[in-house]
Amino acid sequence: MSARWLAPALLALSVVASGVATAEPILKPKKYHGPIPQSMLWLRGGFMGGASNEEMISFLDNRIQDPFIGNIEDFGSAFSIEAGYARKPHPQFAYRLNANVSFLSSEGSGTFVPQVAGVDSLLPVVDYDLEFKSQLIVVEASGLYFFSDAAVKEFQAYAGGGFSVGLPHESYEETQIDTETGETFQTIEHDEWGFSAGVHAVLGAIYYITNTWGVTAEGRLQLMESRYEQLQAINEDDELEDVSFVVDYTGFYLTIGVLWGF
Repeated sequence: MSARWLAPALLALSVVASGVATAEPILKPKKYHGPIPQSMLWLRGGFMGGASNEEMISFLDNRIQDPFIGNIEDFGSAFSIEAGYARKPHPQFAYRLNANVSFLSSEGSGTFVPQVAGVDSLLPVVDYDLEFKSQLIVVEASGLYFFSDAAVKEFQAYAGGGFSVGLPHESYEETQIDTETGETFQTIEHDEWGFSAGVHAVLGAIYYITNTWGVTAEGRLQLMESRYEQLQAINEDDELEDVSFVVDYTGFYLTIGVLWGF
């Protein structure tokens, strides 16, 4: 390029460069309102649904012979409370450890002959009331993926899953009343601790009100079952025998609570 064209070319380049420097960026940078902590603690409350005591209910129903009746209700929605800790080594990934306890109850009443069909017995016809309770403690380890970076006054949704360990404290109580005398014929009480392993999947959201305080809501699906071993029943030989039942703790949790970041 000749010297007479060099000066105009440099002038044109400087004008273009100046325009690029002052133009708005194509992608507007996200505005943050302050640093969001990497660690968090939370406390949530809600309910658990879906757990079933169907195997025990079916067994007890089969002990009732016509014309006697029985009515046993399965687990309903149970109050649940949870506390946990999470750490974010990356803005969109976290690992967490949390524990929750749910209070489940199954109740029933009716009238039956405590014997099997076709076997003579001196046992009386009784009215009964029973209650099967479970305080289900679950400890979970999870990995989480956040769909966006954390920011104040913005929802941050996440999904994840992991492994669970269940420690149910299960108790069975039954009172039998002799229908002829009105006196207590028998009281049955058993309780035990169980152990079970499972898996879970979660979907939730966090909303930071300030840099450190926020609210959090979560739905969680749990796959888990346990076995209750301590119930006794009369067999075909008119003798007591141990019976056990699978208690299905597969269900879902819906919880909401407060979160503190630090």
